[in-house]
Amino acid sequence: IEHNGTPMILVTTSNDIIGVSPENGEVFWRFDLVTDYGYREGRRNNTNTPLFHNGEIFTTSGYDADGVMLKLSDDGKSADLKWHNGALDVHHGGLVLLDGYMYGANWVNNGNGNWVCQEWDTGKVMWEETWHNKGSIIYADGLLYIFEEKQGHVGLVEPSPEGFKLISSFLPDGGSGPWWAHMSIYDKKLFIRHGTVLFVYEIGE
Repeated sequence: IEHNGTPMILVTTSNDIIGVSPENGEVFWRFDLVTDYGYREGRRNNTNTPLFHNGEIFTTSGYDADGVMLKLSDDGKSADLKWHNGALDVHHGGLVLLDGYMYGANWVNNGNGNWVCQEWDTGKVMWEETWHNKGSIIYADGLLYIFEEKQGHVGLVEPSPEGFKLISSFLPDGGSGPWWAHMSIYDKKLFIRHGTVLFVYEIGE
């Protein structure tokens, strides 16, 4: 990321989130996620890329750990807590930030989770909806694509803080194993992998 002219690499470890200089490796700041925020100490899968927007950083990791919003100092050399809660503890699959709201799936347990919209600035939960299971999310051309990990349902969702607005859904047929590979979009095509099978869908003209 770059904050007020300061380039920075964000690193999420088992226990911390860290801001590092890409020029010389200097650790600008380190924020402990274990002591107060429900992260389990030691080996842990923290798989989501932190979100950065307007000098603030949101990091989340499932397993009932809180999502944590940090605010960088003007020079980027320190970070302080802005808010935290457990509403949007994304297991894997990432988040989409759009018009001041985050969209993604939270963690109820390893096999279940709900879809959530949360306000970036305050952490207020706008809605939480059960739709098959937790999973991954991606955005293109004004729409959210969600992909649940248990059976592989794909949903097209209108992004709105007013409610979960499912436009349509379908279930790919083929492949084996969990539906864990995250979606990609390129050149008006949606790519979904299930085991050794790759599905490619036209999603635009």
